[in-house]
Amino acid sequence: MPLLLHDKNLMELMEDFYVLTGIRIVLFDNDFNEVVSYPQDNKSFCSAMRKNKNFDKKCRECDNISLSKCTKENPLNIYKCHAGLIEATAVVTGNGRIIGYLMFGQITDNKNRTEFTNSMKNLCKEYCIAENLDTQIKKIKYRNNRQILAASKIMDACTGYIQLKEMLRSSGKNQIESIEKYIESHLAEDISIKKLCDEFHISRTQLYNLMSECGNGKIANFIKCKRLERAKHLLKTTDMSITEISVAVGFSDYNYFLKMYKREFGISPKQFLKSINSK
Repeated sequence: MPLLLHDKNLMELMEDFYVLTGIRIVLFDNDFNEVVSYPQDNKSFCSAMRKNKNFDKKCRECDNISLSKCTKENPLNIYKCHAGLIEATAVVTGNGRIIGYLMFGQITDNKNRTEFTNSMKNLCKEYCIAENLDTQIKKIKYRNNRQILAASKIMDACTGYIQLKEMLRSSGKNQIESIEKYIESHLAEDISIKKLCDEFHISRTQLYNLMSECGNGKIANFIKCKRLERAKHLLKTTDMSITEISVAVGFSDYNYFLKMYKREFGISPKQFLKSINSK
């Protein structure tokens, strides 16, 4: 199941993280592909430097080391990258497996701005970067150790939000499957919204939201479609009369059944039977 690519609440949470810390935060999937970030525009020093193949290779090696430590040792890893910048990575898990990572970085713990700027310029020279990156270097923010630790803890709390959302989504999917199975096994009965809510201990709103999330639309239409599909199957596989089938799939009104069947399949039950028998 893909991560929450367009979750509005997640985006708001990442924006809140940035407002509080001033640090860019990125969500990656378990293959370390960027899913979403805030701010989304990444005109940073590191982004410019990674255009150099050798620098980019070093960055990837550094990222892999951090991810490996998160996976095997500590789900939250704060470290200094090969360029001397502070980064932090936190594992996001779901259903007992890693589903992604949250990362922030491109900040410094060096309070001496002149010394830090010179070290970044020397790094550019080391990798033969001719482009003037003064503007990008100025954007690299200083944070003391206490601020870095606080930001990492907030980011770790964000992983809990994502995990909870993934769990709820997975739980919702399982519940939808259970509701669908219940409907399919009780088609001959009166399946009311109240009966479904009582059976699964959920509210009407929860039931409507669940069915909407899985693309089934209105619950009444879903039940009707299931009944008509079952009727078609019975017409094709049994010797039951059309009247018997209409009752067996939960249509108490025979004429209404005929009307709905023709609307759904384009032909009447009688015409469908003729088409089968003529083959």
